[in-house]
Amino acid sequence: MTTLREVARVAALVALTIAVGTAGIAAQSPEEYVKIDPFLGHWDAEIRSPDGQDRGNCGGRLGDWGEKLLNCSMPVDNLPLNARAEAWMNYVDIFQSPTTAECASGSVNASLGEDFSLSGAPGQIVTTSGQFGRRTIWMNGTGPTPQNGELFQHGYAVGHFDGDDLVIETTNFTFDPDGMDDHLHMATSVRKKVTERYQIIDDDDIRLIITLDDPTFLTRPYRYSKLFTRIDSRNISTGYRFCDPDLSRRELEYAYPGTKYQEEQ
Repeated sequence: MTTLREVARVAALVALTIAVGTAGIAAQSPEEYVKIDPFLGHWDAEIRSPDGQDRGNCGGRLGDWGEKLLNCSMPVDNLPLNARAEAWMNYVDIFQSPTTAECASGSVNASLGEDFSLSGAPGQIVTTSGQFGRRTIWMNGTGPTPQNGELFQHGYAVGHFDGDDLVIETTNFTFDPDGMDDHLHMATSVRKKVTERYQIIDDDDIRLIITLDDPTFLTRPYRYSKLFTRIDSRNISTGYRFCDPDLSRRELEYAYPGTKYQEEQ
């Protein structure tokens, strides 16, 4: 049954759609605005230790100094890496990490485990997080169409509704040495595809199901999920941390190469 509140909300959204012009009408219907409404706001995965949601145990992998890696952005002990990916893991070291040495923001899938805000506009959804920054998702084909071979550091994201679920698909990534996870330092290729399915549980809780596909480094698509709780906007990260690239590079040069390439010293 449609409530008076829902009728009023649809009427207001119709007025907003008319105000932004015919492009907005084509991009999103009033019904889609109503579907977006429950997802608007600030969300937190409540990642903390020892209580809270487990972010990922890094699968027992070791770092350059033989230390056990911690706090990966996904449960990588089940990550279906192929032989090419294992060869990458034998090669990789902290010095090649763009997030560590060049102050680059984390990849899309690595940033999906932290708090974020979600807002909407005609034809697009915008998410903002402290590590990743601002991200635009084009709804229903409203964004510019990438040319063949056109790549983006953080991919090209399009969205639609599947019933009441918000589905976002991101493709056209550049090669990223930290593209799978910036703690594990596992790369992703230009063939990577990230699919996010956001599901409403109740007024203050949503479920995010993530499917990571990259035939270059994975034997099959990898699916995992996280829970998010609505939080007050005052408790969310306001922006990407300050980082000095020159200082980061010098720190790595002084520490490199740990014990990983000790036989070459």
